[in-house]
Amino acid sequence: MKLSDFSLLSSELVQFVCDDLDTDWQIGEAVSVQPHGNDYLLRQGDSVCVGKVAGSQDRTAIQVQRGLTLWLLRNRQGKVLHLQSLDLVEQIQVDMAVSVDEAIAEQLASRGEIPAPDVQAAVGWLRDHFVAADDTPTPLADEISGEAQTSEMDRIFLGRFDNAADEGFVLFGAGWRGTVKRNMGALKLMSVTRLKGATVRVAMAVGKISFQDASVAVQIQSTEQRALLDAALRDNGSYLRLWQEYGALEWEQARDCARELGSLRFKNADLIEGELWAWFLKVDVDHLKDFRKRWKALGLPGTTQVELGEKELDLDSEAEDAPEKGERARRRPVRGVLRFERDGVVLIPSQDRRSERPLAKGFIYYSLSGDEAVQTRRARAKQSINDGRRLPQLSYLLEGVAPPSARRRQLVGLSAYAKACFKGPPTERQKLALDVAINTPDIALIVGPPGTGKTQVIAALQRRLAETLGENSLQHQVLISSYQHDAVDNALNRAEVFGLPAVRIGGRGRRDEGGVDPVGVWCERKRKEIAVRLDAIQLDEPLTQPLEELDRRITALRLASLSSQERQTQFEQIDVLLRQLFDLDVRLPVDIKDRWDEFVVHQTRVETQRQANEPAGLVRLLRALRTSSIGFADDGPDRAHQFERTLRRGSVKLEESEWRLLQRLSTVADATEADLSELAAFKLSMLDRLSPDYRPPQLKQALSGEALGLLADIEHAIDAPLRQSRRGISAVVASYHAALAQAPNEAARAVREYASIVGATCQQSAGKAMSSLKELSDLEASEGIEFDTVVIDEAARANPLDLFVPMAMARRRIILVGDHRQLPHLVQRELEDELISRQSLTEAQAKAYEQSLFERLVKQLREQEKVDNIKRVVMLDTQYRMHPTLGDFISKQFYEPEGLGILHSGRPAHDFDHAIPCYQGKCAAWLDVPLQEGKEDRRGSSRIRLAEARAIAKEVKRIADSCGPTLSIGVISFYRAQCDLILEALVDQGLAEEEDGEIRIARSYRQTESGDERLRVGTVDAFQGKEFDVVFLSIVRANDVVVSDQKEGNERERLLNGKYGHLRLANRLNVAMSRQRKLLVAVGEKRMAEGPEAEEAVPALTAFLTLCREEMANGR
Repeated sequence: MKLSDFSLLSSELVQFVCDDLDTDWQIGEAVSVQPHGNDYLLRQGDSVCVGKVAGSQDRTAIQVQRGLTLWLLRNRQGKVLHLQSLDLVEQIQVDMAVSVDEAIAEQLASRGEIPAPDVQAAVGWLRDHFVAADDTPTPLADEISGEAQTSEMDRIFLGRFDNAADEGFVLFGAGWRGTVKRNMGALKLMSVTRLKGATVRVAMAVGKISFQDASVAVQIQSTEQRALLDAALRDNGSYLRLWQEYGALEWEQARDCARELGSLRFKNADLIEGELWAWFLKVDVDHLKDFRKRWKALGLPGTTQVELGEKELDLDSEAEDAPEKGERARRRPVRGVLRFERDGVVLIPSQDRRSERPLAKGFIYYSLSGDEAVQTRRARAKQSINDGRRLPQLSYLLEGVAPPSARRRQLVGLSAYAKACFKGPPTERQKLALDVAINTPDIALIVGPPGTGKTQVIAALQRRLAETLGENSLQHQVLISSYQHDAVDNALNRAEVFGLPAVRIGGRGRRDEGGVDPVGVWCERKRKEIAVRLDAIQLDEPLTQPLEELDRRITALRLASLSSQERQTQFEQIDVLLRQLFDLDVRLPVDIKDRWDEFVVHQTRVETQRQANEPAGLVRLLRALRTSSIGFADDGPDRAHQFERTLRRGSVKLEESEWRLLQRLSTVADATEADLSELAAFKLSMLDRLSPDYRPPQLKQALSGEALGLLADIEHAIDAPLRQSRRGISAVVASYHAALAQAPNEAARAVREYASIVGATCQQSAGKAMSSLKELSDLEASEGIEFDTVVIDEAARANPLDLFVPMAMARRRIILVGDHRQLPHLVQRELEDELISRQSLTEAQAKAYEQSLFERLVKQLREQEKVDNIKRVVMLDTQYRMHPTLGDFISKQFYEPEGLGILHSGRPAHDFDHAIPCYQGKCAAWLDVPLQEGKEDRRGSSRIRLAEARAIAKEVKRIADSCGPTLSIGVISFYRAQCDLILEALVDQGLAEEEDGEIRIARSYRQTESGDERLRVGTVDAFQGKEFDVVFLSIVRANDVVVSDQKEGNERERLLNGKYGHLRLANRLNVAMSRQRKLLVAVGEKRMAEGPEAEEAVPALTAFLTLCREEMANGR
């Protein structure tokens, strides 16, 4: 900072008159003033003079005598130096280190002082604006102790608070002030604000002055923090390392699968006629049988990706593997899914590989490319988290260690713009969730029980996050992610920030699953909205029709291939339109109007002449004109007369002198030499005029440069003033509509360019499409993809390894949304068991695989809140989906016992009234299917119960037909085989039908009147996030197994699991019993929910049976 930039200098100037001034005095630089007899000695660098004070010098004498005044040369006029002063209350020698954290960086970034909230950038800015330049004088230089020279020391201006008990003070700089307080023995900069011109007492500190990075990134490198992390790793083992080992075993399993499947040789690859993107691969029938047998033994689904290569896949030979990798590097291999046929296989390529033609011959084998990409992305994410590249404290949080927290600028959680995302007034807990998410120093968790409006919270959060970015770049700064495509699409469904939709990256790999592109949907919706508005505007605007017609005709002139006559017609119509606009007070400037009138007259004459020149024989008659004396004497007058008459008949335009020549030569017997010479010249001129135009049609039909320029001037002359007035609204809206309708791809490209929200699955967030969007090279992609904020929905269901991928991209905050009391995270139990066995893991380490990362963080961060008082976890506590009685049941059975609080109901019971026959007034019922009607049975590894399937199908048929298409029905089972059995029973009832070898809901039962899904049958997994008016829950388990009271501990648990199966999984039962709005019906043997044993094994099911009996007893 230069002294001249300091805003607390005195506004009064002191004039020193010097007789011996040289020319080297620099305005804006400091001056030293010392007493010199009755005068003053002034020094600036090598320039020295003796001066007197003009006017009263009492105040100046005191200032110089005290020796605590800084002087600055503001102006020089002849022999007079005008000096500005700064009186210091004291000068102190002190070394000062002021810590700077993230809150200061955010303050400066929000004011546009630094480009991004980076602490290092803030440190540099603070030094530039608060630490005085080296040439700032030190009034009491002699009093500086030690051997250091004052020129090697820093200088800073400061002032104390009136109440200095907290040891705080203020720094003064170039137009800014900083508030400093002592925090845990260290000086910490608390805020930076604009310095206003108040009178303050200023001191100067001289010494080693520094602003130091006190961000979390620096703090966690401290010895104390590293010791805490090391201790946690010793006690529990590294959480990240445990999951890395899980990922390694997954990769090992994939390679084993590829090795066991082996390769299948194919001979030819032929494109199948009548099918899009399908290739028939000819193979040996016996080899095909063996390959298919291995495929079935491995239990590979139809969606398994295979790859084609020139050589067999050999994972056991590095020598063989290396060339194959080299081949892959040179050429993109064809990948896709297989369809087995009797004498070969059909390959359906992946969507991104359809441009590749399969090899003429080669081998088919399991594709490891997808598994390899997953492992690579996970490894990069883990390394990024370990290195602390973006959120340095993330690795500490994941390992269960409380890191230092960043002090952040406190922001309002709910703005008016964000509030508009809610269907009604947001609840207090929804407001709190937004506040916690926006202001978290690192990570926030939002627990969203069923029906609590978490989708609305996510939509509001997206808007609020965009608002917090302020004037910084909004482009692609917020990532919305999840482990499944449906969850990403659902989270983006209501996302519209500053009028623009989210950008969806990636999509489903299977061709029969259609993903929704939010940008495409938005463009089409906007086009329709604008079309309606445009029609309304144009009805009230008389300018609309002539302006549209004018634009259409000018466009036709520019683009269409028109004959000269058609072109002339367009000119004439444009002239008519311009006259209409003139009558409507839309007028061309005089110069353009004159140019247009002249142009139309000229074009009319040219076209008239062209048409007149078309009669047959005109050129022949011209050539017959006699231009020699002998020829003219023969029949010259007759030829001249015939030609003149033909021209007049065709209304051909000639100069007056040309008409006189023809008339004169038509009436004389002898022509003079002068007349004949003039006739010869006329003949040559007319031959040029009547010669055919041999240019190509595109040149003959093209407008001249003059015409193009004139039309452009007319458009601009009309358009520019209209756009500045209300009468131009129609044109602007029409232009917008045309862009959306005629160039949808360009409109979509522009939207994608400026959107702030990006959506992708956990894995696709690190894919090539995301790198392309972020404009990163392949080299940068591994480390360069980052976002200000990452929001992950359904976070409780994602494998931690997949969660790490988007989490590692967050620069400012991570927000996890989910519910660990619903479906668990997706991990393979057999891999967990093998790891526990292989690694001899402790109970604490083994638990890392059982708990989702979301659940682990919920518990950990709630404990951490007791220490650092920072709230990071919020549970939404008001449900709007279901009847209050059912809402209370869900709360008491699945949330309150876990210490998560009460789940309230936000809608009254009468909102859920229904007239379903046999269930009037009830919201809970049990349809009993006694054991004597049939026990449960096995189907493969799954379970079925035929009696239940038939009972459900019959009841669904009765209700569906009674209530009609206004009612939606869901049928849930914990077993896939039971779902299939129920579908078969629905076929017998006419509710479902077979299509292409699959059972689907009959067309007449697929949609409600409002277009929602009317009937669905599926497992619990297929129902998370969905809701229906009525839900039937197929219990399936029906047996008379007796668990002896003598059995205890693990053995008793094993026996109870055998009797009740999935009914004991509280999170799955929670999902199954919270999908309904009006009515939940459990179907099965009710004795499975009765008695002490059931109360112990399946307490929620027992409680539901009790609720059903209460409903019955109360007549509801």
